[in-house]
Amino acid sequence: MSNSTTNLDQIATNQASKEVIVNALFDAASQTMIYGRRASTSSGLTWGYYGGMYGANPIANGTLTLTASATNLIYCDNTTGAVGSTTGALPAGKTLLYTIVTGTTTVSSYTDNRSYAPFNLVGGAVPYDMLMYCPGLPANNAVMARIITPRAVTLPASLTGSYASADVAATASTSLNITRNGSVIGSVNFAAGAASGTFTFASQVVTAPGDILKIVNQATADATLSNISVTLVGSR
Repeated sequence: MSNSTTNLDQIATNQASKEVIVNALFDAASQTMIYGRRASTSSGLTWGYYGGMYGANPIANGTLTLTASATNLIYCDNTTGAVGSTTGALPAGKTLLYTIVTGTTTVSSYTDNRSYAPFNLVGGAVPYDMLMYCPGLPANNAVMARIITPRAVTLPASLTGSYASADVAATASTSLNITRNGSVIGSVNFAAGAASGTFTFASQVVTAPGDILKIVNQATADATLSNISVTLVGSR
């Protein structure tokens, strides 16, 4: 309990069938135990974990085989909740659960990293939206927005869910480049006479911490397209 008083059922010293109360308390707290180490199925280089509900996705109890003489990272997928492991860097779109150091045949030590896990209660990846605004009429080749991503952010193919609009519509067809660290990864497009934009973004892009995203005007600026807002919808 976290306070000096509690709403939980307490166990009395002389109470019969104490296991009934204990099991009921464990049942009530079971969702907070998701991905916790399951001692009964953990042995040698086999790591057992408890399942639960990850949003709307049921996760079964399971096991993983750890790599010997290495630092193993146990993680869950931010979208599905599925469990995996790696001895390299934490993959994008994953949440670290445990850091496990192994010897040749057994676990030497482990650290529970679940306390900060950014679980999305609706069972999907955590949204990460990037808002940009360029006031006025931008010049030729102008950098209209510049954002540094502080963590891995996944931008979906076609930039599904993203928006672009302007107060004043374009006179002619206009294309604004989206770049990452200087390389073009897509574009924001305004048709002639349009104040709402569309996106060209061929495939998913996952940024790294410190990556710089920019929106850059075309070489010859449109005569009227101005006061442009762009919101890129990603996830982490």
